[in-house]
Amino acid sequence: MNVRWMIPAVALVFSLASVADAQTAAAPATSARPAAGTATAAAARPSVGEAAVAAPVAASAGFAEIGQAPPAPPSPPAPAPAPQAPMAPSAPRAPRATTGEAPPAAPPEAPRVRGQLINLRLEFTVTDQIGTAAPVKKVITMNVADGESGRIRTSAAVFRKNAGGSVVPLSVDAFPQIEGGKIRLRASLDYQLLNTPTDPDLPPGTTSITQSVTSILSDGVLTMLSQSADPLTDRKVTLEVKATIVR
Repeated sequence: MNVRWMIPAVALVFSLASVADAQTAAAPATSARPAAGTATAAAARPSVGEAAVAAPVAASAGFAEIGQAPPAPPSPPAPAPAPQAPMAPSAPRAPRATTGEAPPAAPPEAPRVRGQLINLRLEFTVTDQIGTAAPVKKVITMNVADGESGRIRTSAAVFRKNAGGSVVPLSVDAFPQIEGGKIRLRASLDYQLLNTPTDPDLPPGTTSITQSVTSILSDGVLTMLSQSADPLTDRKVTLEVKATIVR
C-alpha cells in the first residue's frame, strides 16, 4: 500500500475516535443539565412569606438604583375619639295652660286648730306721766276667746291755738292663747301724745308711740308689757295688762 494514502486514513481514524470520546463525555453532562436547571429554578422560586418580605426590599432597592427616595410608610390610623359621657336628661317642663283652660286648683288649706271654748278678759292700762306730775291713766278692756283676736280703735279730734286741728288715736290689738296654766299674749299699742311747747311763740307738737310685744302671763296677775319715753321730754308711757281666764 502506498504510504501516501495511509497517513490520511490514520488521521481519519483518530478523528473518528476523538468524536466518539467527545460524544460519550457530553452525554452525562446533557442528562445532568435538566436536573441542574430544575434545582436552580427551585432555588430561585421563593416561598410566599419570603416573597412578601422580599417585595418591599426589592422595591426599595429599585428606587435606590434609580436615585429616588423610597416612599414613606403609611401613617398609622388616628385613634378613635374617647366616648363622651351621656348628657343628663333635662327636667320636664310643666305644661303651659292654654287659653280657655281653667288653672289648676290650689291645694286645700290645713284645717285651722281652734282654741278652747273659754274667754279671757284682758284689761290694758295705759299710763301717761310727765316728770313728777300726777300720771294720767287710760283703761281698755276686752273679752277674747282662746286662740282668737281682738282689737279696739279710738280717735279724738283736737283743735289747738296756732296748730289747727289734729286727730289723736288710741288703738290696742290682742291675740291671747291658753297653754297649760299660762297665757301667751301678743299685743300692740298705737298712741299719740300732745306736747305743750315751752315757748308760747312755738306751735304745739305731737309724739307717736307704736309698740308690739309677745309675753307669757299668769292668770289674774297684772304685768307690765312695755314702757316708752318721749324723745324730747321726760314724758313716759307705760302699757300694763291683766289677763283673767273666765271659766
